[in-house]
Amino acid sequence: MLSTPRLPARIRKILDASAGHRYYVLVVILIAFVSTATFAFPFTLVLIPAVLLAPHHWLMLGLLTGMASGAGGAVLVNIFHFMGQELVIARFPQLVESASWQLASAWLQDYGLFALAVIAGSPLPQTPAILFYSLANPSTLGVLIAVGIGKAVKYVFLAWLTARYPARFIGYR
Repeated sequence: MLSTPRLPARIRKILDASAGHRYYVLVVILIAFVSTATFAFPFTLVLIPAVLLAPHHWLMLGLLTGMASGAGGAVLVNIFHFMGQELVIARFPQLVESASWQLASAWLQDYGLFALAVIAGSPLPQTPAILFYSLANPSTLGVLIAVGIGKAVKYVFLAWLTARYPARFIGYR
């Protein structure tokens, strides 16, 4: 039998406590930002219950949490760029000097933001892509926009599905 992903208890309490308040959407936006910036857990584990608790806010939750994830991705790319680059070079110097790494770096510089948008909008994990992109001259604004658009498309679709067919997602609470 498949196990349904579970929402961390602390986050569940925060969602339950704030669901009736006018600041509920802001609380969910903050969780989206922190979740992406720290890559502690996938935000979809929060989005589904958030929409189940307030299905009339599905569009706003999808759009704004997508943009908050874009901001979290921009923070994450800067953290990786400033701290991760030295770590990767120190631990794997032969990787950075290899021809395949040079080719991958060039590709990321040419198509990186488009690739980040596609990955952010897909079920693929975006953190490895952000790590690799951060090692090749990253654009913070570009990451904000690319990840924000990709995540917003994904989250709006998922929020719509959750609001439209809530019975399919009840196990996520």
